[in-house]
Amino acid sequence: MFESSLKKLAFGFSVISTLAACGTQNITELHGKSISSTTLTGSAVEEYRKFVAFEANEMMDWTDASYFAAKALNILHNPEALQPEDYRDWNIDERFLAEISTAENRLRMAMHLIGSSDEPKALATAITSFDCWIEQAEEGWQNDHIAACKDAFNGSIRSIEEQIGVKITDAGDAKARFVVYHDLNQPQPVSEDFVLLRSFPSRNWRDLRVHVHVRGHADRSGSEAYNDTLSVSRTLAVVNEILTAWPLEYTLSIEGQGERNPALKTPDGVANIHNRRSEIEVTLVRKAHDEVTQVAQN
Repeated sequence: MFESSLKKLAFGFSVISTLAACGTQNITELHGKSISSTTLTGSAVEEYRKFVAFEANEMMDWTDASYFAAKALNILHNPEALQPEDYRDWNIDERFLAEISTAENRLRMAMHLIGSSDEPKALATAITSFDCWIEQAEEGWQNDHIAACKDAFNGSIRSIEEQIGVKITDAGDAKARFVVYHDLNQPQPVSEDFVLLRSFPSRNWRDLRVHVHVRGHADRSGSEAYNDTLSVSRTLAVVNEILTAWPLEYTLSIEGQGERNPALKTPDGVANIHNRRSEIEVTLVRKAHDEVTQVAQN
């Protein structure tokens, strides 16, 4: 009986050793890879490598270290596999779910907007720190580690917003705002103000619903009725510029506000270029997310 117990014990150690060896193999292979961080894939794999080293060497969490090492190796062979973890597949405490769900919405939009010509570091950090956040939230007790992953994620999303010139909402929509100015009594916008606006849709627009709202304004140099008409003419001129510059599908709405809501308050009759403006608000919504939301509401 004693000999049988020893055999069982030896078998148990053998299984553990085999599993540990498999995990160590992934970690060792990832550690030895030569990685270029100039691409999104390489930058993400490098971030995963840092995370794997932390989990293995400092936290002694060989299971998660091996899991993310295998994920990073898979991404090296198949860049299309670079996707954040689905937090629904992890056993995460309810107190973390709302924030992580919101973070996923923002991350999915960021992944749509970052183009091949953009700096990949921020998006790579956003994806990997999101995974880090999920892994730490499942463990649920190392509050400083959870906060570090969360802070890294939020910081990288802010960098992406600054890089692209958008604000990504908690719902996962993206909003951009542009202002163009007009010469006195002229409906056409000043041409140089359109440079940034023209370049905006060159980014990744696939699977996005796009709505553009143009709001025209006038200064107080004319009559109220004249300025109402002029502000509408300005919105139409801006719309024509957008139709020429943007080769994509989108919906449009316009609004003429005349001399109401000035950017800079002035006495009546005063011409001011800051008030002779058109504001363009662009809203981007992921189609799949939009359709899911509509189904849920119905």
